[in-house]
Amino acid sequence: MKVLNVRFQRLFMLPLLFALTSCAAYSVVNTDRYSGRTNAVPAEYIPSPGKCRVWYKDRTPQQQPAQGECATLQQNVPKNAVLLKG
Repeated sequence: MKVLNVRFQRLFMLPLLFALTSCAAYSVVNTDRYSGRTNAVPAEYIPSPGKCRVWYKDRTPQQQPAQGECATLQQNVPKNAVLLKG
């Protein structure tokens, strides 16, 4: 009976883990701690799976650079930007 419980727990944890990791890309948020203003990354600007995008905190979504290869982009992320992974 204990083996059945362990299998059930593992079976339950897999979809839960998948749901949490797939939502992680959409939770990229920059909060200005002084003004309380939050700038969330719009869903249409989240990079495709396997791609990355440098996201500048002080630019509008339309002014952000295009997505590209993660290996290339992660080498030079400026201090006023974050790397979004798809």
